[in-house]
Amino acid sequence: MPDSCQEREEFTDEKSQMDVTADSQLAAYEERRKKVRMINMTNDIFFSKVLEDKAACQEVVAILLDNPGITVKEVKGQYSIRNMENHSVTLDILAEEMGGRLINIEMQVRDDVDHQKRVRYYQASIDVSYLEKGISYDEISDVYLIYITEKDFLGQKKGIYYVERSVRNTNLVLENGIHEVYMNLTCESGNERIDELFRYMRNTDSAYETDSFPNLVKRVKFFKEKKEGNKIMFDVLAEERAEGIAVGKLEGEQRVSRLCKRLIQDERMEDLKRSVENPEFQKKLYEEYGL
Repeated sequence: MPDSCQEREEFTDEKSQMDVTADSQLAAYEERRKKVRMINMTNDIFFSKVLEDKAACQEVVAILLDNPGITVKEVKGQYSIRNMENHSVTLDILAEEMGGRLINIEMQVRDDVDHQKRVRYYQASIDVSYLEKGISYDEISDVYLIYITEKDFLGQKKGIYYVERSVRNTNLVLENGIHEVYMNLTCESGNERIDELFRYMRNTDSAYETDSFPNLVKRVKFFKEKKEGNKIMFDVLAEERAEGIAVGKLEGEQRVSRLCKRLIQDERMEDLKRSVENPEFQKKLYEEYGL
């Protein structure tokens, strides 16, 4: 009898531990699901992951370029172009359509950047990346740069700006294969499908239904509602967050190093010592040296 009682007690303890583990796993899943469901497509990582799906990307490209007949052949999300001498660039979405044209779509909600120069750098990086040795210039692919911001940084109260190169004091428009399009999520565009798409990007509700971009909605539901997709998205976001912290720490260390070097060069040893002990004073020195 004692042995039998002991076995029952051990079985009960083991079952209790299994119940606790199952409850913990369920709680972790619900917490993860809750966090992913709160994300909108204004998050560039979520934006890229959703549009890696070719069918979803084709719907978005067709709407943004107002070209229902366009066919996307290949899509790359968070596509990194590494330059040997200059710093690298990571594109949110780089798609290639059947005719060979390249389409870069960027989601940028930060205001503290020079948007136009950023687009210029993206375009140059794409050209260099795709320019094969020995190819003639007339074979370079046309590039469409679709740059989406949250606010109307150009300030003309328009939802879409199409940029053209023209000769001053003439009606002559120069075509060099670069097509710049600036869009924002604040102003109406005058295009019903684009405005619907941008409302969805601002508030990416997984319960939303539409005939305008059903594949995009399906992809969002996969990440927000399905267990597999939810885990994929959570892991990607966690990895990006960890990388961001690591990069931020490295940049912070490099900034401190540059400040120390400048202070030593200027023989400001007392200020160097004070900057280590006083964060507010260190901040003023950063401003003084433009660091």
